[in-house]
Amino acid sequence: MGYTFKDIYNSYIEENEYIDKSIFSDICHTFNMGIIEYVLEGKKFNMGNNLSTISIIRRDRDPRSPRIDWGESNKYKKELLDKGEEIYDHVTELGTKWFIYHTDEFYCKYYWNKGKCKVPNKSVYRFDATRGLKGNKDKLIALLKEDDLAYLKFKKY
Repeated sequence: MGYTFKDIYNSYIEENEYIDKSIFSDICHTFNMGIIEYVLEGKKFNMGNNLSTISIIRRDRDPRSPRIDWGESNKYKKELLDKGEEIYDHVTELGTKWFIYHTDEFYCKYYWNKGKCKVPNKSVYRFDATRGLKGNKDKLIALLKEDDLAYLKFKKY
């Protein structure tokens, strides 16, 4: 079961004194943004309460398992469609193949170190960074595109 912001807010006011929901929201938003900025500097954030740490790590790509670069692939697909070309169909095996694969040696990702986490059944939990225009995955991507040496901030695993 996933908990929403409403659940967290209701739990907080049950155990503490009342605080306006908009103020609580602003505090949570500011805190979370501070954590992400901290992690994007290459540091580990200890979540406390036996939850361990969140950081960004650098991993080597496995050449045996190529990954599709969906951003570039979708741009290429649009170009093909604009030209009027037929897109590859895996059933008929006709058309132009439009998948473009990542070719860089490594990738960076958010990492929750569950090895030191003392939560029961921790294998069923995961940390998913947000996506979208204001998402944390996009902030990491933007950092790596802006600064060619930004990846050096992150520990290699």
